[in-house]
Amino acid sequence: MKFILTFIFLTLPILAKSNLPISFEENNLYGFKNKSGKVMIKPQYQHAMDFTKEEIAFVVKDNRWVCINTKNLVLLEVFVYDNGPDYYSENLARFVENKKFGFFDSRCNKQISAAYDFVYPFENGTSIVCNGCESQLEGEHSKIIGGKYGVINKKGKILIPVAYDAIDSVDVKKKTATVVSNKIKTKINFK
Repeated sequence: MKFILTFIFLTLPILAKSNLPISFEENNLYGFKNKSGKVMIKPQYQHAMDFTKEEIAFVVKDNRWVCINTKNLVLLEVFVYDNGPDYYSENLARFVENKKFGFFDSRCNKQISAAYDFVYPFENGTSIVCNGCESQLEGEHSKIIGGKYGVINKKGKILIPVAYDAIDSVDVKKKTATVVSNKIKTKINFK
């Protein structure tokens, strides 16, 4: 009996992944079928990536990358980076809601609410965030200009208030940062 339970416990995740819908294209639109070929989500997307083991997929709907679940519910709008969904950095990626940025996990669960005009990917447990800043197109790329900057941790707690013209560097181990206000660089401590 113990062997059977162990076998079921170990093979269930493998079987679950193999039953995930896979994308297909029809008339220049993408949908999802199960392994038997039965349509689970009718073609309606401009582009689609296959479902992950977390049972989410990234698709293009109305010219926006969004995250859906296997029931075809839109979970969030993903920030676009390099012409596709944002990359995960320290297990979090960026999403956009009402023109504000936040972070989500691998199941497309919002982990840090969309409260900033821009956020940078996490690095060493922190993200530089800004309000009042905006994206300015430079050729095929954009740069963030203006606004005030601060730093948050992976729980969304503000470590450095969003009050500086720039954050040049953050040393998480020493709990210091080099910030810029009125063109003057200063080293500050944070908790």
